[in-house]
Amino acid sequence: MILILGAYIALLSFSVYKIAGNDKERWINAGYLTAFVIPLVIHFLILNIVGAITGAGIGASATGLLFAVATSITGFVFLYIGYVNKTVRDR
Repeated sequence: MILILGAYIALLSFSVYKIAGNDKERWINAGYLTAFVIPLVIHFLILNIVGAITGAGIGASATGLLFAVATSITGFVFLYIGYVNKTVRDR
């Protein structure tokens, strides 16, 4: 599970890095979305999917909470990068 979590965070970080680039506003938008919206979706999806497949409600909830907390922390890192970043691309 740790490898899946690491691969998930690495894929999320890589995709945000490729999409946002040097644009400060995109980093901030990605940070807000990743910190506050996606963790709720991840938690409930893992709770419903893993809970239905394995029948382990508490285990699925703990796994969903772990993934949601990791996603939220990653979102706060994106917010930090967005607010600290000084470069803005010209449009």
